Amino acid sequence: MAPLLKIFIQWLPTLPGTLKSKNHGQSAMEVPSFSEVYEQQHPINSPQAFHDKAVHTLDEENKQISSVSWGKDHLDIFGFNGENLTHKYWDGHQWNPSDHTMEQLGQGLATRPVSISWGTGRLDIFGLDEDGTILHQYYDGTAWKPNVAEFERLGKGCNPSDEIAASTWGSDSMDVFCRDPEDEQILHQYYNGHGWSELERFGGDVTVGPRVVSWGKNHMAVFFLDRDGEVNQRYWDGSQWSNEWDTFTNPKEYKFDTLSVSSWGENRIDVWAAERNSGLWHLYWDGYQWSEWECLSGPDDEPIDHVSVASWSVNKLDVVTLGRDDRQYRYKFYDGASWQPSVSAWYDRPGVEFESIPSVISWGPNRLDIFGVTADDKLLHQAWTGYDWYPGDEEWETLSEPQKAEAKSKSFLDGQESIEIELRV
Repeated sequence: MAPLLKIFIQWLPTLPGTLKSKNHGQSAMEVPSFSEVYEQQHPINSPQAFHDKAVHTLDEENKQISSVSWGKDHLDIFGFNGENLTHKYWDGHQWNPSDHTMEQLGQGLATRPVSISWGTGRLDIFGLDEDGTILHQYYDGTAWKPNVAEFERLGKGCNPSDEIAASTWGSDSMDVFCRDPEDEQILHQYYNGHGWSELERFGGDVTVGPRVVSWGKNHMAVFFLDRDGEVNQRYWDGSQWSNEWDTFTNPKEYKFDTLSVSSWGENRIDVWAAERNSGLWHLYWDGYQWSEWECLSGPDDEPIDHVSVASWSVNKLDVVTLGRDDRQYRYKFYDGASWQPSVSAWYDRPGVEFESIPSVISWGPNRLDIFGVTADDKLLHQAWTGYDWYPGDEEWETLSEPQKAEAKSKSFLDGQESIEIELRV
């Protein structure tokens, strides 16, 4: 089975309900250079404090990438080579393993992995075996458990050819979601600091998903797309789950087939959705109410296959998409006041053809790391350092080869928000 990567970012937050729709689409326009605008909007000495986050993005099978960070100057990338979990990490000084390879960890995976982190030095990796059993391996700051080559086995009953989602809102808190292969309902299992619950039925009629994000301590929300391509959600308010699934009305009766969710901080949830003819649409929860849908694409834009989102502070969003046909990455960001280069326009990234969705992560103010796997199976990396792009505006660093993409992840730092990324190689 092909390897994979994925990214996941999460935050802190109040109670989301339902909403209506609206079209804010605008035509494309000529824009200034990316580096010029980004440096103006992302000054290296920005006084804003960094908040950990967890951006969640996933979609078609074998088309995901992700990574995870548990603190400043630390990055972990996870992948899958058809049997083993694979891993590469940045320790603040260098990539390990130092050559163009990945280390091998747990055996028995049949699907892409998902990674999360709920504190410094902590990593939790989840996946499915060929029987649909949830597998779990974790790093406690000193060693991999149960050991470097094995997973512990949790609940059984998930679709083994499907994806799973995992979330954490703080220390010793983990929730895992998957889809039943027979009735398409969501299944849920959680860790309460003492042990794992049984796998429980969670309802829904899922075609894409589940997606999950934490918007604060002891708070989270779960999303999926139904047969009509509409977004549905339930939320945990700290004491109980909302009784029913809320269904959001799609703009212009679009039938979405791509879904991601993210959060930049307390009381904030962002939902990202697209289908071939719709462009990228966005709505958000501000702690009091849901916004209306806004369109972030122009009428002649390349159709969007996947979207990944990172945030290095409150009111900051960095969005990278994968073109459905040309397999190119495109980028835009929200600077706290407006979208750059505009609501409908995008910056093109260097002309590399990617097989994986983009994995985007930030471990501190003015820092972005983008990972992707190319059609010729190279794991590439590019970083915004606060001044410019490394290794260059139109260059990428090769971290590993050959390999394919498939994975997902997420993280939570010291009871705050979180970020995550994971890949399958």
